[in-house]
Amino acid sequence: MPLRIEKPVTLYTIEEARKVIGVSQPTLWKAVRDGKLPAIKYGHYFFIAEEDLLRWKAEHYRADLARRKGSSNQKRKKVKRRRESLRCKE
Repeated sequence: MPLRIEKPVTLYTIEEARKVIGVSQPTLWKAVRDGKLPAIKYGHYFFIAEEDLLRWKAEHYRADLARRKGSSNQKRKKVKRRRESLRCKE
């Protein structure tokens, strides 16, 4: 059965999609794995349609939460360093 394409579609690899919308690769891979972001596998590559990518970012990706997650991680590192410095003084 031949592949029929109704209209021209722009497809991005995961790396290209990351650059287009400014999201990390692990975030995109997780979305593809979870089925939230449709992707087409061709050989060793996964391709994402531009309209699916933009729809996913608008509906599912929250940049403010992603940034917040990183800042809390930094706080944990500071607490860990503080504890380590207290141990060294004893």
